Amino acid sequence: MTSGTSNRYDKTNIQTMELVYGRGYMSAGGDEEVARIVGTVRIANKKVLDIGCGLGGAVISLVRDHGAAHVHGIDIDDGLLNRAAQLVEAARVSERVTLTSTQPGPLPFDPASFDVVYVTATSCHVENLSVFFQEIHRVLNPGGRLIGGEWFKGENNSAYRIWDTLLRDRGLNFSFVDQPNFEQALRAGGFSTISIADRTLATMNLAEGYLRQVENKLYETLLSSLGEKGLASFMAWTRGRYQCFAEDGMRYGHFQAKKD
Repeated sequence: MTSGTSNRYDKTNIQTMELVYGRGYMSAGGDEEVARIVGTVRIANKKVLDIGCGLGGAVISLVRDHGAAHVHGIDIDDGLLNRAAQLVEAARVSERVTLTSTQPGPLPFDPASFDVVYVTATSCHVENLSVFFQEIHRVLNPGGRLIGGEWFKGENNSAYRIWDTLLRDRGLNFSFVDQPNFEQALRAGGFSTISIADRTLATMNLAEGYLRQVENKLYETLLSSLGEKGLASFMAWTRGRYQCFAEDGMRYGHFQAKKD
């Protein structure tokens, strides 16, 4: 994986994310979000690379729900990959999935190795987006597609600064860019056919729903697992994310880019 910040998640982080977002997921939307990102892109019988595959929820969905011939998931966090391997085995898709631990740097694949590259909430950890997209362009077959979902920086207001501070206080460092700079990096990476669909409102509504769950349905369970201090921190993080969307500090979109 090309250079970026090496965020790491411990067992408690992983359990908390799955409790809130669902089995195999660390971000909003679950299998339905994968389906929305895939859209009309043909995945059936294709070779897919999932960069920053995390807990493997999308890897499993791309095989099970969308018919990928094979999905190769890579991540820098061995703890996440260990959990992903458990879930892949439980889903009985092991024969069509490979999980590999990687380090920041060039992607460890030959040119023209994949038909589709799937990237969600990963490029926001990358400091040099143009180089990152150049590497993706290199490993895609001609006519191949890059698809994904990503956070974009909105207004540099107090809501954004509070959210950014909350992330960094948790040791989760990001390199957010706005949508125009993201698209410019895609073009610099070699992609010319690009589309970005705004999903900010839908993602904000999901963020509000997760906040209400944490405040109510999941409160006692999270209190037991995180303790008072840990829950207070997680509540502040969950509330800060929603406020950042509500006050236009962050935006979110689904993107596609084609290698001509």
